Amino acid sequence: MIPIVVFSGIMLAMSGSPWFEWTKNALSDLGVEGISAFFFNNGLILGGIFTFIFSLGLAKMLSKKTGAYILAVSSLALIGVGLFPKTIFVLHYFSSATFFILLTLALLLIGLSMKKEHFEPSIATVAIAFALFALSSPLFLSILDGVAVPEAIACFPAFIWCMTYGFKMTITA
Repeated sequence: MIPIVVFSGIMLAMSGSPWFEWTKNALSDLGVEGISAFFFNNGLILGGIFTFIFSLGLAKMLSKKTGAYILAVSSLALIGVGLFPKTIFVLHYFSSATFFILLTLALLLIGLSMKKEHFEPSIATVAIAFALFALSSPLFLSILDGVAVPEAIACFPAFIWCMTYGFKMTITA
C-alpha cells in the first residue's frame, strides 16, 4: 500500500508539472504550488501514515524493535516533508534529511535483526541489500543537476520492501 500511495501521489503531481525533470529537479519541487503540490504532499502524508502503521506491526513481530521504531520516526519525518513544502526551507530540509537517513538506517537494522534472529532470512537479506543500495544514492549527485533520482534510489526500494513484507504479514496473520 505504501508505494502505491506515494508513487500515485508523485505520478499525479508529475502529470500536472510538465516542467519537472528527474535529472534536474528534486521530488520536493512538485510540492510547492498548484495541483501538483496537492497530490505530492498528500501522497507523502498518507504514505507516512501507512508506514507508521506498518512499523508498529513490524515492532510486534521482532524481538529487537530498534529498526521498527526508527522506521516509525522516519515515517513521521515523511509526513513532515508533506506538511512543510520546500518553501519552508528549514523544516522541509530537516524533515527530508531525517526521513532519508532514518529510512536507510531502519531498513539496515531491521534486516540485520531479522538475520540474527533467523527470522525470514531471505526478506532480511533483501532489506540489507536495499539499505546498502540506498547508501549508494549520493554517488549520483555528482553526475546530475537535481536530486530526484538519488531520492528515488534511496526510498523507493524501501517502500517496495515494506509493501511486500506487509503483504506477507497480512496473509500469514
